[in-house]
Amino acid sequence: MKKIRRSTDMAAAAAGMLLLLFAASCRKESKLSVEFPDKFEGKTAELISYMDSAVIAEAPVNDGRVEFTVTEGNSLKFPFLAQVIVDGRVSAYYIAEPGRAIVTDSTSIASGTPLNDRFGRMLTALDSIENLDQMDRYLEFAERHYNEDKESVYGGYFGVEWLKFADASKVDSFLNKAPKAFRESRRVKHYENFARLRLATAPGSKYTDIPGEDERGRRQTLRSLIVPGHYTLVDFWASWCPYCIKEIPDLKQLKADFGDKGLDLIGVAVRDTPDDTREMVAKKEIDWRILYNTKRAAYDIYGFSGIPHSILIGPDGTIISRGENPAQIRARLEELMK
Repeated sequence: MKKIRRSTDMAAAAAGMLLLLFAASCRKESKLSVEFPDKFEGKTAELISYMDSAVIAEAPVNDGRVEFTVTEGNSLKFPFLAQVIVDGRVSAYYIAEPGRAIVTDSTSIASGTPLNDRFGRMLTALDSIENLDQMDRYLEFAERHYNEDKESVYGGYFGVEWLKFADASKVDSFLNKAPKAFRESRRVKHYENFARLRLATAPGSKYTDIPGEDERGRRQTLRSLIVPGHYTLVDFWASWCPYCIKEIPDLKQLKADFGDKGLDLIGVAVRDTPDDTREMVAKKEIDWRILYNTKRAAYDIYGFSGIPHSILIGPDGTIISRGENPAQIRARLEELMK
């Protein structure tokens, strides 16, 4: 009997091992190859989930490349949206699904698998709208693609893009209709809070001070730069932001056309090192006052998610407008200064 039982136990163990091997062979794998410019050599790249910022994998940049392999498991189900982070900034977006995708150092979107290719086309279309500087169209595009399939891997991304820039008074209604998983995600909670900050600093409210430094590193604040009785255009920018640099000639023209009529211009450098800010100020011959080294303070006070971002403040310290481009600001100033 012992021999029979032993044989039975061995057969059961063998069958169990075969089941484990079969299960392992059936696990889905997602592979991503990312190319990086030379400046990132030796730095650590992270693959993080988009909605909750959990770190999924990390690896050093070696010979200008990083390889990630993600295996689907009990707590990780395909497809899901992820970001590649290096040196504290987003390098690329990637949808984890079975297959192999790539990101070259000239792109910020993965390609090579069906969902990534489709997502890439969608983001390219969204970027073309952003380049036109038409926020109404940008929001319409994001909201439409979110509503088309709220539960999809794309839905979360476009829902968040809408939250970032939407009229803050509409956010509660939007979230009340959203899927629970979306509504309770870490990223959505973050931008829901930003919407409340935007509402608290909306046109009609008094501006809020921002701490920072002057050119020499001494403590300075936004309030110390604002002249009571003047209109003040506050430009939130950074040396690393191409859209910010692109706007500098338009800002110079605004200063030239309205400076003698009572308009002051103040630049607030966000998420930028003082050295990099000073270098760009010199390079672009920026001749208005700059508040240096504010880090993330402006985001956490005014609730905006991208730069450039502008705030026009009236002579009494009341916010007149927010988030307008130079052409819109010009039209507003022409009306105000008739």
